[in-house]
Amino acid sequence: MDLYPWIVFIHAAAILLFFIAHGTSMAVAFRLKGETDPERVRALLDLSRSTLGPLVGGLALIGLVAGIAAGFMGNWWGELWIWISLGLLLAVAFAMTPMVTFRVNAIRAAAGQPNPRAPQVTPVENLDELRRLLDAWNPVPIAIIGLGAFLVILYLMIVKPF
Repeated sequence: MDLYPWIVFIHAAAILLFFIAHGTSMAVAFRLKGETDPERVRALLDLSRSTLGPLVGGLALIGLVAGIAAGFMGNWWGELWIWISLGLLLAVAFAMTPMVTFRVNAIRAAAGQPNPRAPQVTPVENLDELRRLLDAWNPVPIAIIGLGAFLVILYLMIVKPF
């Protein structure tokens, strides 16, 4: 029995589910831009956080491990496309932390939302800071980078141009 198609299926399914979970957060990112009510900001941020828990991290790990396994099973590691795909994935993953997480955490703090990593700190709502952060918030570059990288990686995986 050839397991390669099953490993590729697991890889693709895990990554698809990972992106479905991120779809909610991306919708929230765009909705935050026009929001002014701190209570609604907190509700949107709660919705976003609820879709990006350990399950999503597990899906990313399963997708990565299955992709690496498929690379070995298909003897692809001598090809440039797989290295570009992996490098692009890692670059985007590391870029998203400062581009998204740090900024969203600042919005959370200004909205008076508790930080789960520091539960002993009582949050204080700061409406002026919240307005400033929401005015400065621009989800377009994040969407372009995330979706663009995904499309380039998908192209490389399907076409295998080099």
